[in-house]
Amino acid sequence: MHLEISIFRFFVWPLLWLSQFFSDNHFVVVCKGYGEDWKNYTGLYWGEDKDNDFSEYKDFRVWVDM
Repeated sequence: MHLEISIFRFFVWPLLWLSQFFSDNHFVVVCKGYGEDWKNYTGLYWGEDKDNDFSEYKDFRVWVDM
């Protein structure tokens, strides 16, 4: 079962922190337009993206597979 949940920017960092404990196959925080890829969603990762400022982005989602 695949869930795709839209989230507010406020929840990105807590969910990003939580995502480090799950496999990418089961729990991923994504952002549309991140890294100049304006048409697609890009996965965000705690180790790489925890210090980034996401203020210019508006479309965040969590993808969960069970």
